[in-house]
Amino acid sequence: MDFQQQFILIRNTFLGDIQIRYYGIIIVTAMIVAAWVASRLAKGRGYDPDHVWGGLTWAIFPGIIGARLWFVLFPPAELVANGQDTAWFFANFFNTTNGAIAIWSGGLGIFGAVLGGLLGVWLYCSPFHNAVALVFYVIFYPITLFFDFIAWLPETVISRVRGGAFTPFKLSRFETTFPARGLPLMPWLDIAAVVLPLAQFIGRWANFVNQELYGIPTNLSWWGIPIDFPNRVAPYSSPFDYPQGTLFHPLFLYEGLWSLVAFFVLLNLYQKNRNNFRLGDFFLLYVIQYSVIRFLLEFIRVEVAYLPGTTINSSQTATVIMFALALVAFLVRRGQSAKPYDEASVIAKA
Repeated sequence: MDFQQQFILIRNTFLGDIQIRYYGIIIVTAMIVAAWVASRLAKGRGYDPDHVWGGLTWAIFPGIIGARLWFVLFPPAELVANGQDTAWFFANFFNTTNGAIAIWSGGLGIFGAVLGGLLGVWLYCSPFHNAVALVFYVIFYPITLFFDFIAWLPETVISRVRGGAFTPFKLSRFETTFPARGLPLMPWLDIAAVVLPLAQFIGRWANFVNQELYGIPTNLSWWGIPIDFPNRVAPYSSPFDYPQGTLFHPLFLYEGLWSLVAFFVLLNLYQKNRNNFRLGDFFLLYVIQYSVIRFLLEFIRVEVAYLPGTTINSSQTATVIMFALALVAFLVRRGQSAKPYDEASVIAKA
């Protein structure tokens, strides 16, 4: 086993050499920690905490697809300059090195991840839950059947050797206790909004490991971080203008620290001042605060993506739209007649 800068290399397994990337370990850790905190919040409010883990499971796959799709639609300017624009990605969709499907080569957008994750959570809470679950059950039934058989066989053999009764193998059946009418979405979005900044704080350290999400050079020797030449983008990849030892702004740290503060602020508001808000307000607050920090950081970010055919920053455009919509919705809701955070009805429906 070799420990490299960005991955753990396990040699000579039955699958060959295997790389376990620190990026993946950190991202998975971020999801698990945030989900655990969310489950504690849910349990404290009288909700079923199992829905947190169920919702997370449903959010992961569309979240990954959304994150990659956002990157493909709005690739960084350096890739576009090298001919790898959106059209190239779709034309080379199944290129396992750099194509649209090659998420292992890097390139995920948080905006797409959030949108895809939202779709997954909505499906989980919706009345379509059981229908979607049935479809996936049918698709993966052969795999389920195989593992059920693998579990049944040794248990039955051991039982017979010990003189026990023979237990026939039973085919698994689709069963669900999920309510047919679905679950109320807003209270679960609010809990997600509280813990998402915590996940972002942990997850941003994956960017540090990969030497990405950095800003323009800085003269602050006690603060800046070095970036190896293979991880730099033009014009900072020039060893003559920006030699080895040049330090850059740690954008991942700026966003991470902001997210950590946002987590504690939202957590405090949710636990102590929840009745001053309406269902869904915490999700709007999450969108507002993240839009602010992301908009500001884009001014010193070096790996910028633009709207196709323009020099307009796609991330700043997205944050402006998100901020405006969330702020207007929040202010309009605040202007309506007072209504406390209605948990009783949520618990009754859950």
